Amino acid sequence: MRLRPIIWVPIAVFVSGIACIAAAVASGEADVRLFLIFPVFSGSSWLFILGTLLIVLSFFVGFAMIAIGGTGADRSQPGGVEPRSPATTQRKTTYGGVVMVGPIPIVFASSKNMAIFMLIIGIALAMVFLGALLFL
Repeated sequence: MRLRPIIWVPIAVFVSGIACIAAAVASGEADVRLFLIFPVFSGSSWLFILGTLLIVLSFFVGFAMIAIGGTGADRSQPGGVEPRSPATTQRKTTYGGVVMVGPIPIVFASSKNMAIFMLIIGIALAMVFLGALLFL
């Protein structure tokens, strides 16, 4: 699976936000608490606020990119429909995702290979979550 370079923008913004929040927690400017099985982050430092704003911004950028990508049809064709060549009709898109309910990963995917890949990511996230619970 090869992603277009522009698709990395919201991912990079999200990871930057996570890094800012992690740095705020590591420096003692923010706290991590556990409510039932959900981690709750709180802080009032500029680093924590920047991280929170970057995470929210990543969602806006991601949704905006999806909306803009859906309207990328060629306007010179009647009805705005792009002619499809045989090479583009054979392309199959696969998808998958992980929903974390506390430390429990719930995996969904469109193919077996993607499901295995998402399961590996889910297990890694669960291990990070449980490790943070034990050591923080």
